[in-house]
Amino acid sequence: MTRRERVTRGTQFGSVMRWLAVPAVLLCAIGSAYAQTSGPVDDGRAAPQEAPNTGTATTEAPKTDAPKTEAPKAETPAEPQAQGTSSTFDGFKVGGFTFKPGGRIKLDIIRDFSAITSEDSFDTRTIAVDGSDGSNSNLHAKETRLSIDIRGPVEGKELKMYVETDFYGSSSVLRLRQAYGSYGGLLAGQAWSTFVDESNFPTTIDFEAPTAFPQVRQAQARWTSKLGAKGSWSVAVEDNKSSIQIPTAIEGKAEYPMPDLVTNFRYVASRWHGQASFFLGEARFRPKEGNNDDVTLWGGLLSAKTKTFGRDNVYGQYTFGDGVGRYRGGVTAVPDANNQLHAVGLNAFMGGYEHFWSSRYSSNLVYSVVTAPDKSFYPDTFNKRLDYGAVNLLYWFLPDRAWVGVEYLYGRREVMGGDTGTAHRLQFAIRFNLPS
Repeated sequence: MTRRERVTRGTQFGSVMRWLAVPAVLLCAIGSAYAQTSGPVDDGRAAPQEAPNTGTATTEAPKTDAPKTEAPKAETPAEPQAQGTSSTFDGFKVGGFTFKPGGRIKLDIIRDFSAITSEDSFDTRTIAVDGSDGSNSNLHAKETRLSIDIRGPVEGKELKMYVETDFYGSSSVLRLRQAYGSYGGLLAGQAWSTFVDESNFPTTIDFEAPTAFPQVRQAQARWTSKLGAKGSWSVAVEDNKSSIQIPTAIEGKAEYPMPDLVTNFRYVASRWHGQASFFLGEARFRPKEGNNDDVTLWGGLLSAKTKTFGRDNVYGQYTFGDGVGRYRGGVTAVPDANNQLHAVGLNAFMGGYEHFWSSRYSSNLVYSVVTAPDKSFYPDTFNKRLDYGAVNLLYWFLPDRAWVGVEYLYGRREVMGGDTGTAHRLQFAIRFNLPS
């Protein structure tokens, strides 16, 4: 490490520590003020109930990121888990159906100490690797969310319809997140992919979530069947749109000849759950002249989460495959020197631990790494390794209704050409939950 690099890192560390002191003081002040004006109460932050994957909407915080040359906007983010539901608001009834509005209002205050172009979420694919310096601050409320849950009995089974939006569209325009209906084992509409483990979203303040965590919502038709008292099996056909780099020297276009075929197996016990997911798909380059070039896409996910002490929990995921990066917005396939299409392979691991200091305070520590194998046809700017780390502290100053938190984020990006870059961010947030 050169003297300049040591000085730069030392300066960044000092800046991080100075900025960390501001939200830390605010957290302590809010906690102290509340303690003087009210007695201890339960914050309602019980661990989320884990159930077989039937398509029921959960709080998330969703793509496993395949390293890629361009980083699109994160399609889904991760967030602190919902802290239970209020027993004082049961929605309202219309024609035998119960309507339950929901959502939250969230303000994010972000301070970057390094050059990174994703200002609203911590996307490690956008970390500068050219040695450039940079810093930035940003305040936004894009994660504000509105939803409506409608359900009621029809011919002996529950019919459910769910719509959810946020403001992460272009220029903070309202964006559709989920819109689906379910009846018995059938789910149809736009929802979290069957490939995603909805019960294992890391509790991060950052909207992006660990790069190695597969998270995508897409149009699908899914069927879920129970396997005994604790198991379930789901199978689905899902939208297959992904990012394909086509040859530049041949006139043609990318095509998606078949929907993704996705399945998962879940087992839910009293203190832990596990899920195995798999998908099969296809990508195609159709030249203006000549034969089509097809490539098979496939991937797997192994996911588990277990309680440890009290309400604490430890969780982890391993994702692998060729083209599986489309479940995190990554490049699916690229051409070689002979303009033959190849699926992009990757391995991704995420692990974390959530600890509850008291009924109101909690912390989450998570780290993830994504790696792509060396291939001669990958350009020098293609991502080889992406690291993501986060640690936070949350305080619920209104039980089940509002929290404040601070989070430190670290990222590292390495490209095939050997260049690397790191990023450091502090994020302070305030969130109010709508009654639900």
